Amino acid sequence: MKNAQEDVAIGPARPERRKKDSVRLVWDTKPKRAPNPRDIDFQTAEIVIPNPHRDQPSLSSFLRGLSIADIDRARMNRLIWGDNLLAMQALLASGYEEEIGLIYIDPPFWTGENYYNSVMVGTEEVTASPSVIERLAYKDIWEGGIDSYLDMLYPRLQLMKRLLSENGVFFVHTDWHTGHYVKVVCDEVFGRDNFRSEIIWQRFTFHADAKRFGMVHDTIFEYSKGGEYTYFKQFGEWNKEYIDSHFKKDENGRLYRLDNPTAPAHGSTGKPMRFGDKILTPPKGAMWRWASQEQVDQLMKEGRIVLTGTGMPAVKWYLDEKEGPVVHSLWTDIPPVNPQAKERIDFPTQKPEQLMERIINSSSKEGDLVADFFCGSGTTLAVAERLGRRWIGCDFSKVAIQMIRNRLVGMETHPFLLENIGNYQRHMVYLAGARIYEMQHIVLKLYGATPRKDLPELGTRKGDDGVTELVYVGYPDRAVTSKKVEELATQAETLDGTGYNRLVVLGWDYEYNYEELLADRRRTPLLRKSKIEIVPRTIPPEVYEYLRTHTSSDDLESFSGKVRFYDKPYLKLAKPTRERSGGKAKVTVGIERYVFFPGSLPIENEQQRREVEEIYRKSFAALLDYWAVDWDYEPPTFRSTWQAFRGFGKNIKQVPISVTHELPTGKKYLIAVKAVDVFGNDATSTCSVDLR
Repeated sequence: MKNAQEDVAIGPARPERRKKDSVRLVWDTKPKRAPNPRDIDFQTAEIVIPNPHRDQPSLSSFLRGLSIADIDRARMNRLIWGDNLLAMQALLASGYEEEIGLIYIDPPFWTGENYYNSVMVGTEEVTASPSVIERLAYKDIWEGGIDSYLDMLYPRLQLMKRLLSENGVFFVHTDWHTGHYVKVVCDEVFGRDNFRSEIIWQRFTFHADAKRFGMVHDTIFEYSKGGEYTYFKQFGEWNKEYIDSHFKKDENGRLYRLDNPTAPAHGSTGKPMRFGDKILTPPKGAMWRWASQEQVDQLMKEGRIVLTGTGMPAVKWYLDEKEGPVVHSLWTDIPPVNPQAKERIDFPTQKPEQLMERIINSSSKEGDLVADFFCGSGTTLAVAERLGRRWIGCDFSKVAIQMIRNRLVGMETHPFLLENIGNYQRHMVYLAGARIYEMQHIVLKLYGATPRKDLPELGTRKGDDGVTELVYVGYPDRAVTSKKVEELATQAETLDGTGYNRLVVLGWDYEYNYEELLADRRRTPLLRKSKIEIVPRTIPPEVYEYLRTHTSSDDLESFSGKVRFYDKPYLKLAKPTRERSGGKAKVTVGIERYVFFPGSLPIENEQQRREVEEIYRKSFAALLDYWAVDWDYEPPTFRSTWQAFRGFGKNIKQVPISVTHELPTGKKYLIAVKAVDVFGNDATSTCSVDLR
């Protein structure tokens, strides 16, 4: 697509004062106050330095020795996993107010879809259940009808307005389910005077429907922050039918057409001008296009103004000199993503890159900051990167975040941050209306354990095999550490006189390299002779649902034992090998095993589950979607300088399970590896190699 070079500001600023009788959208649960930024910060999970399937020493050294504290986050692109309400509050709290030039969002359309994902495992296509947090988010959007949908959207629009720069532009992508409601809400949030365009995107040419006109389009509403805003005229491509019917060839074979030489004169008639040996007056109510006789004389000399058989002038212009037809509000020239297209990543709501190119080119310029807070397949971010814009993306789906990271790595983008909300679990607990100190008691009951009165973080439960378990629940605002588990295991051996043979750990999160560190601790004299079985499990975000719908822990009895606590997957690395050559050494790191417990597969179809388990038994690598290496790990910052991912659609290939990289000799390296499976679970591990 082509775009004009000139920035055009439209219209004078208009007051936003609301008239007393102006229309507002009112629903029963509409929030009465705008959300305020909380004391929320970001936690960097990974600095991604894209380098797919090969080494790039220049990139490897890009951030060597650089810690998170040294990074100017405001200058780096950011991919954020988590609730976008929290993410936007954190951005406001960290200085992003009025910093974003363009925001585009494509929120869920309130269709009641369950957003199950099709995942290829080996040669089998299986249906993966959405994560619990996705289920809850979509349930929140849909369970109360349009009220709950607007409850979700309204406060987020308020935050987006605050994040927009003074001349910023906002686009919201809707369909027939929600467009009319979204339009009125946006009128209220951004101001009706700041409504700029209603864009109709024809995404299908045919859509059969027996009882109504087929729905073949989406609607995109455009708003500005104020009266002055960024806009670049967009131009499309001439179609063959138009060219054949409107253009002729001159003696040199160039395509040209004759055009109207007049413009409206708003009721009056323009002055006469000389065309060759004739003095002509424009028709009534019209004026000649040219400001002076000198312009007319020059164009006549160049053959650009010709006299027709009627004796009236016409403007002659050539097709190769025009940028194309000006794009208006009806977009019929952008098809949906073709199943065979290179950009396709098999995401259910993926939008075509051509659509985002037009939006980004129309309302931002190179170097501007673009944001998408429902970034889904990552098309906005991929196009913004390619067009030289800075970007921020956010999504609550771990699968979406994983697909976006793979997509950006495949593009060899500039380094970017992969971030979580700091103390995310704690903030989710607050949003659910609970208090931190209540959480351990609640989680124990949901696990089916009986809380102890003397030690509130512990409980007991009889396992399915008859073994009485000691159960520990971690705090929602801190990771479970191997040191804490070592202390618990020591305590469990003698607790209540007889002790316990099994310790179940329920954690919201675990420290980096938890399995390796715990294995090291179990080799110490304190735990070497211990026979206690330690079972680490993760607390699912599903508990938030029960927190919202029940007022006390006593109300949770009916749910006891019904919440699934998944076993934590872990990564076992092969012992690294090295081959010295002068002042450098070739070091090979590999994954010996990715341990994924079959009971944790998010697959509801029993036959598909068994098929995936069989594939996993033959090759654990079939479940790996992505893995990355930090060759010189300096805790806690993971700098991903080499990545492998399996690709998308028909281009999926099993990832390699080892990689060789050249490192300078003379020091001892701590090497960190992060792996993510096709269901969005991740595991980390480290190994060391001494090149001194």
